[in-house]
Amino acid sequence: MEIINNIKNNKSLVESFFSLSILNGLNVILPLITLPYILRVIGPANYGIYAFVSVLIQYCMLLNTYGFNFSATKQVSQYRHDEKELSRIYSAVIICRLLLAFVAFIFLFGLSVLFISSKTELIMLFWGIGMVIGDTFVPIWLFQGVEKMRYLTFVNVLSKVVFTILIFVFIHKASDYKYIIMLNSLGYITAGLLSTILVIKNFNITFIVPKFKELIFQFKEGSALFGSTIGVELYRNANIFILRFFVNDAAVGIYAAAEKVIKGVQMIVSPIVQALFPHLSLKFNQQSLKDNLSTMKKIIIRFSPIVFVIFILTFIFAPWLSALLCGNYYQSAVKLIRIMSPIIFIGGLNYVLGIVGLVNLNQQNYFFKSVLFSGVVSVTFVLLTVNVYGSAAAAWAMTLSEIVLFCFCIFYFFKLARQ
Repeated sequence: MEIINNIKNNKSLVESFFSLSILNGLNVILPLITLPYILRVIGPANYGIYAFVSVLIQYCMLLNTYGFNFSATKQVSQYRHDEKELSRIYSAVIICRLLLAFVAFIFLFGLSVLFISSKTELIMLFWGIGMVIGDTFVPIWLFQGVEKMRYLTFVNVLSKVVFTILIFVFIHKASDYKYIIMLNSLGYITAGLLSTILVIKNFNITFIVPKFKELIFQFKEGSALFGSTIGVELYRNANIFILRFFVNDAAVGIYAAAEKVIKGVQMIVSPIVQALFPHLSLKFNQQSLKDNLSTMKKIIIRFSPIVFVIFILTFIFAPWLSALLCGNYYQSAVKLIRIMSPIIFIGGLNYVLGIVGLVNLNQQNYFFKSVLFSGVVSVTFVLLTVNVYGSAAAAWAMTLSEIVLFCFCIFYFFKLARQ
């Protein structure tokens, strides 16, 4: 494969890959340190409460992120050598995210009225505002578009290390679970401040008051991608949300811990596809459809064995992973980890086919519809089976949704190949 075989000759791609590898390695290693400690100190029930509130905040952050991590990345990749245009893109996207942050705050208020039943949960929810504000000023799309991911790595390493230290400083007893989101907010705000300083000092970007039509353009560009990403995250995070109304907090906590293990394993391979997205965005813009499909075929052929081996290892060593990350008290998480382990393989392929492939081929509307349908299948399955299978219903639903999405992606690529 041209991209992989000649990787040594592509400095920016190599930098992105290794920077993302360091970042995602950190995202795997730090939970190995903090998750067992948190679970042991606060217990499964309190962890379930924390996970539920955290999901509500994640929905607000998804709204705030919109589709900019992909739409703006494509724009930045194409104008990476034009400082004036980069300034316009940066300014417009930041203003759009600030507007969305305001909408997210209103959304948080609505969530607090509908779903929060205790004063402690209410306080935790509003502490999460700091996560939304901080994330607004972390331009992942800018760093990724110019393929300078070392800056994002630096920002995240520092903020996450600070968060990890604060966990051990402030979390000592079960009732301290309510402070975890506050510490998360401090980490996000730190990342936002550092990112802003780096952008000003290293990219020669100046803030330009965007015109109204520029804001509308950014919202339109990100709309389909927003639908796709929020569709994926809605049905993934919806499991914890739905479980809260059918099982006890301890069961929610065990499921959340198992899901955390799967997402942690997925981070092992995500640097590959994250580094390829902006690279192929520029490449696909210069090639014919036939050449682009050929490139995608080569990527899938070489990527599939990697994620398949990781899936098999996760399934086999699920008891060890559960004991390591969740502790012996969470042995019931082993079953859930094994049910969700195929997501590592199928979900990895979906990311390559959907985000790296279909989005860069300007087929994001089809991908959005596919994700939406898969999400409906997932939520419907959980609601119909949760009373029978409990938290296992959520695990099966997540795996089922990835299979459905994979079928849609494969079907469309065969359709494109016949054109």
